[in-house]
Amino acid sequence: MSIKEEALNCIRIRGAETNNLKSVDIDIPRNQLVVITGVSGSGKSSLAFDTIFSEGRRQFIEGQSVYTRRFLNQLPRAAVESIDGLQPTLAIDQQSGHDNPRSTVGTITEIHDYLRVLMARCGEVHCYQCGQPIQQQTVDQIRDRLMELPERTKLMVMSPLVRGRKGSHAAAFQKIRDERLVRVRVDGEIHDIEQAPELAPNQSHDIEAVTDRIIIREGIESRLVESLELATRLGDGLVTISSLPKGDSDWQDKTYSTKYACPACEIDYEEVEPRTFSFNSPHGACSKCTGLGTIEGFDRSRVLDLSKSLADGAIQCWSDVNADERKARLAQLEPCLTSIEFDLNTPLAKLDNSKLLQLWNGSSEYPVGIDLMMQKDLATATDKDRLKRLESFRGNVSCPACNGSRLCEQANSVLLQGHSISQISAMPIKDAVGFFQGVTFTDYRQTIAEPLLAELSNRLSYLETVGVGYLGLSRSGRTLSGGEHQRVRLATAIGAGLTCVCFVLDEPSIGLHQRDNQRLIDAVIRLRDSGNTVIVVEHDEEIMRVADHLIDVGPAAGKHGGQIVAEGSPEEVMKNPESPTGKFLIGAEKISRSQSVREPGEAWLRLKGARGNNLKNVDLEIPLGLFTCVTGVSGSGKSTLLNKTLVPALRKRLGLLPGETESYQTLEGADNVERLIQVDQRPFGRTSRGCAATYTGVFEELRKIYAKTKEAKQMGFTASRFSFNAKSGHCSECQGHGQRKVKMSFLPDIFVECSVCEGKRFNEQTLQVRFRGMTIADVLTLSIDQAIREFENIEKVRVVLQCLVDVGLGYLSLGQPSSTLSGGEAQRIKLATELAKPTLGHTVYIMDEPTTGLHFQDIRRLLGVISQLVDKGNTVIVIEHNLDVIKCADWIVDVGPEGGSAGGTIVATGPPTAIANAANSHTGRFLNDYL
Repeated sequence: MSIKEEALNCIRIRGAETNNLKSVDIDIPRNQLVVITGVSGSGKSSLAFDTIFSEGRRQFIEGQSVYTRRFLNQLPRAAVESIDGLQPTLAIDQQSGHDNPRSTVGTITEIHDYLRVLMARCGEVHCYQCGQPIQQQTVDQIRDRLMELPERTKLMVMSPLVRGRKGSHAAAFQKIRDERLVRVRVDGEIHDIEQAPELAPNQSHDIEAVTDRIIIREGIESRLVESLELATRLGDGLVTISSLPKGDSDWQDKTYSTKYACPACEIDYEEVEPRTFSFNSPHGACSKCTGLGTIEGFDRSRVLDLSKSLADGAIQCWSDVNADERKARLAQLEPCLTSIEFDLNTPLAKLDNSKLLQLWNGSSEYPVGIDLMMQKDLATATDKDRLKRLESFRGNVSCPACNGSRLCEQANSVLLQGHSISQISAMPIKDAVGFFQGVTFTDYRQTIAEPLLAELSNRLSYLETVGVGYLGLSRSGRTLSGGEHQRVRLATAIGAGLTCVCFVLDEPSIGLHQRDNQRLIDAVIRLRDSGNTVIVVEHDEEIMRVADHLIDVGPAAGKHGGQIVAEGSPEEVMKNPESPTGKFLIGAEKISRSQSVREPGEAWLRLKGARGNNLKNVDLEIPLGLFTCVTGVSGSGKSTLLNKTLVPALRKRLGLLPGETESYQTLEGADNVERLIQVDQRPFGRTSRGCAATYTGVFEELRKIYAKTKEAKQMGFTASRFSFNAKSGHCSECQGHGQRKVKMSFLPDIFVECSVCEGKRFNEQTLQVRFRGMTIADVLTLSIDQAIREFENIEKVRVVLQCLVDVGLGYLSLGQPSSTLSGGEAQRIKLATELAKPTLGHTVYIMDEPTTGLHFQDIRRLLGVISQLVDKGNTVIVIEHNLDVIKCADWIVDVGPEGGSAGGTIVATGPPTAIANAANSHTGRFLNDYL
């Protein structure tokens, strides 16, 4: 077989040297499921993303227009001699990519677009005020309503031709001339038709033909009807009336429709279009929150301490108010308290949600609620300290106008089978599948709905297949974990029906319970069977075992990795004695549970009455001084219980700003906690300047070292000179980023190395100072393993670097931008930073899936670090699905039994052996087999 024929059957890579890859030559079979594995930092992502996907993207750009190709010379080529047989390539990675606050599961998957069309064409319009179906309004009815205006009211009858659309709209102006009309209103300004302005084609415009100008008086009815008929004919059923009552100076516009109007409430509705249901369009977005679903306001969870009564200080921002003033304010709440049959001396935790909401917002009968009083406080406060304190209780809260739905009243008044688009979007995806399967019509709408319903059902089914059936379409993209976002995009790719494509996935099993693993595997196999090549960077044992081709990169991390240790079928890799992964798969190496069992003591954290999201009045009990693992199927309520309830509750008790807090009743046992450390996977730097050295504080110590050198003193350089955030020290071309952003129009922005400093970030003068022959830029290129040898005699630096090595990050460079780190790497850098700080025990560490991105060997190392923390008298609580971690925990809290509305309860608690024997625990079933 010739090389060309071989390339048709495989992706032929020769001389790959990206990052730490050591001139890798490999043939990756096409149209198969290929899993790339290996220890953290061994070069897996360098091969999959920085080589295969990067080259695929470059080849795609090469096939574009001249306009796009003019950026090609600035794009870095993958460090590889040649890649043959590469198909069009798509990457589905863990990078958020959903930071847009308007992004939702529905918009990411494009399901919301199909749903908007279905609602516009098949939905039933109802009055948002009285709830009655909307009836068509005749020209005579419009005339009668206009004749009710005061006599001598001036009217302009106009026909809307263009409403909020971009373009020059020459056809609209010609249409007005053809009707022999002489006036037109363009963007609110009246013009003679022959003197109409030229319109900017890239801006949105409103164009209305003026059909008549009338003054209300007796005998004008017939002329008014003729004008209305002409206007509604030109405006496709719409007519805009601009009125000026006698004695007023401001014209007022009102749009009438012969298609949609409520005769009882006298409310006119514009024609329902797909854009009516878009919260990204001014025609559909809620006017108060502009389609975001949230506004800035007083956060109820920050203001109220539900464990206290109003008399005892439940309203925390009044703690600095004197007794007489507090008494006067509480007196204003008495009418509202009486209406809900509640008194000042009862803890607010005893109120149900509806009554608590009434106390907060007030009611139509008793409008004064806590929120209104807080707003008055803010408006009247003049003292700066008081203003600052009040601002600390504010945050993003659900919009009261749309109740967080993001849409206007008209959009929410259109019903499909009795459900609004907001109610449908809020359904768990698994429930939405059944809903759309049951939608039928008995008239012409069935023909319109069939293709839309088929597409909706298919795409929703794919989402359920990949294990995110507990999500709702309205779920904000910002709140998705990396694994959830990746699986949502995977379902979108399956739904698109692409073939002959190379998909590159980055640990799609993250955040997925063992019970749902098979569903993910089935989805990936389905993608492969559609005629695609699926390359997965993965550590999950089940996915490795079902791979058609397994590639083990290693043998270690950083400069000690970058080689293909073993490849072939999973069985062939397991037989290879050089493969670290193969040893774990075959059972030659294992992660063993400690023989010494830690028993709970007398100190416990007890969180009672947690009711956030899908939690059902949960009571959580966690023993202090132990390693506790919170488990459960995806969407069961683990993150809500820990990150959104326990963490803010503990922060509040420790005197820290709590952040957004879900509802709960009381927290007991917090007196035994001195510090709280939350180690999550969120990036720790907002820009590319953030890196491990800056976050851990190592860079500050290194800058001090360089400032003490002879050259620095001679040139008068202080420590600030050696910061790439300082104007005096950084490169003026790239502002210390080391790279420049190239806008790619319809493609994602590309970052290229700065041509002036060549990626070093600093200016020439700063780089003249050397320590042990290295510039400050050279130090940032060192791996943590190398840096610890260079600076072993500097204790403050060595201690922090050693902690980074202990959590398995010795392969990272000190200056690697935080934006390029995985969620797991960012989390371990945060953990190492906390480990470097002296501790006397009584600290609670909370981590969210710390095994993200970790190989078996790295998990064993992480468990050793956790054990050291617990042995020092600290408490470690983790959310985790990895069975190796779960079996090593001292205590387990299993949440479930299912995801979404079928979850939200604590299924079982106890040591691993007790959970393994729990009859109704999904985690226990898999743990029992594993043990």
